[in-house]
Amino acid sequence: MEKKPKVLVISYYWYPFAGVGTYRVSRFVKYLQRLGWEVVVLTAKKASSGHRADPDDSLLARVKVYRSSIIEPTQLLSNKNSGNTSVTHNPSIFYSKNKGLLAKIAVWMRLNILIPDAKLTWKWFAVPLGKKVIKQEAPDIIFSTSPPPTTHRIAQQLASWSKIPWLADFRDPWTNIYYYDDNPLSPLAQKKNKELENQVLHSADRITVVNHGFFDKIPDSVQTKIHRITNGFDPDHITIEERKPQRNEQFTIRYFGSLKINQRPTAFLEALSRIENETPEIAKRMRFEFFGSLDPTIGKDLESICDNITFNKNAFIQHSDMMALLPKSDLLLLSIGSSKNSSYALSTKVFEYMISGSNVLGIGPIQGAAAEVVSSTGIGQFFDRTDGSGVYSYIMSCFEAFDRNEYTFNDRNESMEKYSFNKLSQQLDSTMKDLIR
Repeated sequence: MEKKPKVLVISYYWYPFAGVGTYRVSRFVKYLQRLGWEVVVLTAKKASSGHRADPDDSLLARVKVYRSSIIEPTQLLSNKNSGNTSVTHNPSIFYSKNKGLLAKIAVWMRLNILIPDAKLTWKWFAVPLGKKVIKQEAPDIIFSTSPPPTTHRIAQQLASWSKIPWLADFRDPWTNIYYYDDNPLSPLAQKKNKELENQVLHSADRITVVNHGFFDKIPDSVQTKIHRITNGFDPDHITIEERKPQRNEQFTIRYFGSLKINQRPTAFLEALSRIENETPEIAKRMRFEFFGSLDPTIGKDLESICDNITFNKNAFIQHSDMMALLPKSDLLLLSIGSSKNSSYALSTKVFEYMISGSNVLGIGPIQGAAAEVVSSTGIGQFFDRTDGSGVYSYIMSCFEAFDRNEYTFNDRNESMEKYSFNKLSQQLDSTMKDLIR
């Protein structure tokens, strides 16, 4: 019997600490196993990820996982104003308007001392354990995924030591990450981050990115190593039966995930305010349900606007519970953050919304990657964050269809299938096998 190829996956996020960073890597792990790969995971003993979750697939539950120690400044970086004591993973602290002196010091340290990120101590423990894992497991290739960038620094050292091929995966940019726009680094910290990023880009044998535009002024020798593999959806997550329309008592708009101040959906808020003021009888038949981490300022805006509209704010829920609620929504809100690279943003949420069948209201760059996906797959409409009139008209058109008891569910179509993790993992499989031949 031919020996299965084996990959060592290095990811800060892994079950049961299932932050948003778990989704992409776990789907790759799941479908790579179906393609014949053996997978072992190197992760941290405990991650600041906001909530716990068990693997949602038996293949993931059977993965061999090695966990190394990590020293995290969790309490120091906690945003005490939000009541969330587990936010070293959450950039909301950078946007809090009411930071006290300690929080301001913490942010400054995170930006200028904790380089490249707040997980930097993980490298001290993960590299020695990684060497033992490599000796024991003999992987054919190393796959690391960021954020946090420390994962790539761990992989870089292990690849250099072992001479094993290494693929570095970027879910988000490193030095071009959006929160550096409003929280600029000191020249020294900026230089150090850029040096570390360049070392990783030049050392990795292959680089995969969710979208192009993550890196500035890279040489051709690096550019030729970069391969775009977008985020996507797991075709196992929503069945045809689960996608059957359900009549809600109120027209129900839902949002899932974090909504930070730089994602403020201004046009959506303006549209809700107009509905409240101009048609209170319709407002009484509407509901906006939020699930996740909501910036306090945006929360106050919603509470002040929603008099007749029912507004419910909820904490994060299990991924399986979210996937069950998506098809039962009359409209799903998507808000892309505002930054110099926001047009490249392509979050996992776009694709989870895609397979739900529900209509999507997108707010952000109308020429951006997320808008292109929404448009090309026909799952909804995208608006500039200042286009309150356009958002109002779209919400009202969806409400009128609801009022007529007409369901406008989006059927799966061919344009969606290229975003299936079944297909995306085939791209990764091909790239990795090229490296180990």
